[in-house]
Amino acid sequence: MARLVLRPYLPLLLAALEAGAIGYVLRALSRFIGLNTLLPPWMGEAIHQTVLLAAFLFTLLFEHPRPTRRVALLAAAVPALVTGYDVYMAFTAGWGWLLSAVTAAVFGYCLFLVMDEEAAMHTSNRSGRWHKRVLQRRSSRSV
Repeated sequence: MARLVLRPYLPLLLAALEAGAIGYVLRALSRFIGLNTLLPPWMGEAIHQTVLLAAFLFTLLFEHPRPTRRVALLAAAVPALVTGYDVYMAFTAGWGWLLSAVTAAVFGYCLFLVMDEEAAMHTSNRSGRWHKRVLQRRSSRSV
């Protein structure tokens, strides 16, 4: 049976889609209620982006992709895109967007560190099990 090439990345894609849907619904709800008129534009967007990144984190934890260094980099790409958007808006709209950019950058870096550490732990655990199996085979042959 053929194995899907993108299978390891499906949980990550699902997490991004679910977080986007949650963020979109919450943003539409806050605009419908009128919260965006109470705050400066950059602060309202910063709150919406924080909600989006939190939704991404929670859906990522729910989907729980198999940890690898590549998946960690791809997961950190979502906050990196938010950071890039915020830096662009800081240059075009106002300096207040830099606060949101810093928050998104710290979030993405921490997410990468956590997932990379988990990937390293799983890799060392797999290699430990492999070495144990090799030693068991060698010891069973010599007897």
